[in-house]
Amino acid sequence: MKRMAVILLLCLAFGAESSFAQSLSNGDGDLRVMTYNANEGTDFLEVEQAGTTTQFLLAVGQTITQVRETKPPERMQALATQIASASPMLVSLQEIDKWYTGSFDPTTGTCGATTLEFDMLQDLLGALAAQGAHYQVAAQVQELAFPPTPGLILPATFLCVAVADYNVILARTDLDPSKFQWNNPQSGTYANKVLLPTPIGLVPIFRAWVSVDVAFHKHSFRFIDTHLESGSAAIRELQGGELRSGPANTSLPVIVAMDSNAQAFPMPQDPTYVDFLNAGYNDAWNEIFPADPGLTCCQAELDNNPVSQLSQRVDLLLLWGNVAAQNIALFGADPSVLTASGLWPSDHAGVAAQVVVGQ
Repeated sequence: MKRMAVILLLCLAFGAESSFAQSLSNGDGDLRVMTYNANEGTDFLEVEQAGTTTQFLLAVGQTITQVRETKPPERMQALATQIASASPMLVSLQEIDKWYTGSFDPTTGTCGATTLEFDMLQDLLGALAAQGAHYQVAAQVQELAFPPTPGLILPATFLCVAVADYNVILARTDLDPSKFQWNNPQSGTYANKVLLPTPIGLVPIFRAWVSVDVAFHKHSFRFIDTHLESGSAAIRELQGGELRSGPANTSLPVIVAMDSNAQAFPMPQDPTYVDFLNAGYNDAWNEIFPADPGLTCCQAELDNNPVSQLSQRVDLLLLWGNVAAQNIALFGADPSVLTASGLWPSDHAGVAAQVVVGQ
């Protein structure tokens, strides 16, 4: 490990390889993990800011319009390319959504039947398979869910919109089962949550976690995917505590692969991130690139900015126990990954690492 550290420091000193290089070396170990926020296409800001019924209707219309403009099927093709390039055994995904739309009768104020307009998970799985990458859903948990809700797209198009948002763990299916297995899928919702005031009442903003236990070359560990609260630092910090005392409270080594919404860079660091470090977690990025910011967030919400706007590091691979990072890289952070329509795969960059467990 000391020899590897010296090599990495020399690479940093002489600029031999940027952390933006979208590849992982073969290294001494071949356990690869990844986290990627896929961008559901909106931050629901218009809905959060709506103060009247009319503003709320327009906000719902603006939300589905934004989602359509981000072209989820096209972006999932590009996202699949990034995942296939990293070739991780396990992928932690956030903001994997199903969007439904249907008719709305403004005279009665009721929604009609809705139909599935976008299914990001199926689009992603299909794109991975088409590119020769073999993955299946190991575990998933529903995080946010809004029932059919009336909206208005100007000048006069009424409709209803529903969405279900998931955190998903994907696992490779083309590996020798004597070397790689997963089991014990678990999930849960954090007790601490934001209550968003809207014209239709308080709407709880749930956040959730999902995990699997993994055996790799006879060494076991727990892999956890979560997406912590973005709108309240206090709630986010409480959720981090729930994670450490809940699913991460195990005798197994732990890999937390998440969109933390907790700033690790630039300074000042978010209290939630500091809490994890104080609890004994190692930041895989800092282990390998202590002098590189490793920016992962965020492009424009519509994913259509031609020049990267990444300015924070919030997408993290945190390690606890007998597990260490060997190599790490960003994916989807370079303009070369833009789609034919000029869209980023996501407003986040993905982070993938090689790790060693139990040695």
